[in-house]
Amino acid sequence: MGNTANAADAPVASRRTLAGRLFSSIFVAFLGIGLLITAVLVWDVLRRADEEIDREIRIVKSAFHDPIANQLWAYDERELRTVLSALVRLSVAQGVIVEDPFSGRRLGAYGVTGSGEGSGMVVHSFDIHYVSQGSDKARHLGHVDLLVPADLALTRSWPSIMLIFTAASVKLLLIWILFSYYAQRQLARPLSRLSDAIDRVDPVFRPYSDIQAVGPEDGELKHLQDSFNRLLNRLETAHAERAAYEEELIGARAQLEDAVAERTKQLDGARRRAEEASVAKSRFLAMMSHELRTPLNSILGFSQFMVDEIMGRMGNVRYLEYAADIQHSARHLLDVINDILDISKVEAGETKLEEEDLDLRDVAAAVQRLMSPRIGAKNQVLSINIADNMPKLRGDGRVLRQVLMNLFSNANKFTPEGGALTLSTGVDYRGGIRIEVADTGIGIAAENVPVVLEAFGQVRTSHTVTHEGTGLGLTLSKQLVDLHGGDLAIQSEVGKGTTVILRFPADRTIPID
Repeated sequence: MGNTANAADAPVASRRTLAGRLFSSIFVAFLGIGLLITAVLVWDVLRRADEEIDREIRIVKSAFHDPIANQLWAYDERELRTVLSALVRLSVAQGVIVEDPFSGRRLGAYGVTGSGEGSGMVVHSFDIHYVSQGSDKARHLGHVDLLVPADLALTRSWPSIMLIFTAASVKLLLIWILFSYYAQRQLARPLSRLSDAIDRVDPVFRPYSDIQAVGPEDGELKHLQDSFNRLLNRLETAHAERAAYEEELIGARAQLEDAVAERTKQLDGARRRAEEASVAKSRFLAMMSHELRTPLNSILGFSQFMVDEIMGRMGNVRYLEYAADIQHSARHLLDVINDILDISKVEAGETKLEEEDLDLRDVAAAVQRLMSPRIGAKNQVLSINIADNMPKLRGDGRVLRQVLMNLFSNANKFTPEGGALTLSTGVDYRGGIRIEVADTGIGIAAENVPVVLEAFGQVRTSHTVTHEGTGLGLTLSKQLVDLHGGDLAIQSEVGKGTTVILRFPADRTIPID
């Protein structure tokens, strides 16, 4: 109900505001023009009053010059006072003063005799000259000051000014009444009818009815009404189209929900089958790895006896070469089986870390001892750059050594004779330990980096076909680093070498006491 009341009140407020603004604009314009005309009329009245006072003073000067001159020449003070009193009574002056032009001595006065600031009087002066009989030269007998009220012009004009203001007020009042009447008749009432008709439009009920609140005589309001009716027609069309779209959308949504449910069911079955297959694969690989290790260990042992000729010398040199080939092949097969078994354990979640605080210098020294024979065989140089204040790493020592052995085995394998291998460590901006294994080998193209990180992923080129391997080393290393919460990344350029970066989280960094 509150919203309805607000909606009903809104047109009234808008109508009042519109009429008020229009009235204010026109009334201010008329008021400005009226004030200007009134000011001009008042100024003209005051000007005419000033001119009339000046004319009267000129008449007084002309009429009383000779009588005052005669009395000054005879210097009859009594008669001079009589003349001055007649001047005050018959003129606009309220006082008159006669002074000696040379000494300034007052010769006579009548009425108000005080002048200057604060007296409210304006002084009009003239000189008295007298020409005696038989003489053609005028003598300066005196100086006359007429004291006239300063507000005389306003006093005389006040009735006229009041009449002007009264007429202006009546005009403005008539304008106000006429405008209010015509504003209500021509604007406010038609606008009120139009707004009331718009308020009666029910947005729920359709089809909409055209509004007929104003007619052609209402001018722009009729155009506004026609525009609103066209808007209602467009809204009706839009409602019909939206209803059709909603029906289509409901049908499409139902079909989509059925399709999604069916596809979800299929994907869920596929996921379960994939998980079962992955578990079966891991179990199979683990079982087969254990089953193959026992005969392989026997093959390695017996072939080693034959190579070392423990039971006596071989009768044929070719047999000795075959025994060496058997031992080499068996060792390669055992390495592959060990890698497969390790990956299977990681994927099956059976690999558990035995964590300890590792000194990376000890880990690097152990890897260097194990890699020395291979590195020396290719005349390569292994450099280890670990600072004395390097923090310790919380992790599994056996796993970390296995990762580094895999990385250095690849680096040794793909770096030509006389090349350089480097192991360096540091702490990154997050506080985590960073280990880098770099070489000066053949390198890897950028598009092949994701391939070598996949299980059994190998890049076959003219430089790599002579090297043995299954492509499990980097995959296993990445999974073992992931177990520590870290990550493995490769930076490489063909012909310039490869750098493998191991990054561990900051919570595995153990500061040195």
